[in-house]
Amino acid sequence: MSYITWFLNHGQKHRKIVEKLKQDGLSQDQIIDYFEFDNMVKHEPTFCPLYATPKKCHTSAYLSCYMCACPFFRFNDQGSLNDEGILVKSHCAIKSTKSSLFVHDGVGHLNCSACKVPHTRTFVRNRFNENWHEMMKNCAPAEPDGQTPGVTDAAP
Repeated sequence: MSYITWFLNHGQKHRKIVEKLKQDGLSQDQIIDYFEFDNMVKHEPTFCPLYATPKKCHTSAYLSCYMCACPFFRFNDQGSLNDEGILVKSHCAIKSTKSSLFVHDGVGHLNCSACKVPHTRTFVRNRFNENWHEMMKNCAPAEPDGQTPGVTDAAP
């Protein structure tokens, strides 16, 4: 699956859950708490493929799945060659020292499993937006018109 396909699909799944929670009258803090890993495994088992295991993507006692991805994650399905000649399709915009590159089938991808930045309650609360695509708008490459592909169509 391409990054952009995952990005658009995930935003739609996130929106459906948030809309359901809002209809149930949950507050912002309650919505954030709902997205805690163990609760999501129990109540939203199809939201993440790791929930089937259940295995956390980051080793942490508390793991917020609200953002799932990180607003500092950058991807481009076309990729670009790095200095070593590896086609790299994703990287960290803030060059976190906790990130690294892993290569699979000759293509480089960001490994951010040692970083917990977007999975803390405080980080989510400070950047909270009900619209996941709005929080993640800088992750995808912009089209020539400056828009993230498909995001305006996928947003509520």
